[in-house]
Amino acid sequence: MGTDRLELHDVEVDCRIGVFEWERERPQRIRIDVSLTVDAEAASRVDDMSAAVDYGRLVTRIRQFAGQGTFGLMETLAHRLAGLLAQETPSAWVRVRVKKSALPGIGFAAVEVERGPRAAGASPRPRGGLNRGGTRRRSARSPRRGPR
Repeated sequence: MGTDRLELHDVEVDCRIGVFEWERERPQRIRIDVSLTVDAEAASRVDDMSAAVDYGRLVTRIRQFAGQGTFGLMETLAHRLAGLLAQETPSAWVRVRVKKSALPGIGFAAVEVERGPRAAGASPRPRGGLNRGGTRRRSARSPRRGPR
């Protein structure tokens, strides 16, 4: 199996984020990029959304999470969102990039985090998680054997 990915770019979210109090007084528009492993081959075999990651629901979840919280650092938002997506999607590997207009004269500042085997140099593989109906599906995993 190859490494298939779902990517979302420039998901716009109004978020309270910043180190200084004046930055958090009102929401700022940030952009979030997300990449995660998916089993596109399995979904393509049945050509049905129930076998795929519903990226509409994923965008809604990203906006809900980032828009309802208050974050001092982009690192905090990126780390927490990556953890959430790793728990709530069938992906074994997640990358989150948070982008913010931070200083005059630059397009944006960004923080990117990865979670899962790829971050440690291994090949990422999808696992069970939320499908379109919101039900959890998990792949079978053999128990770990031998000394740790």
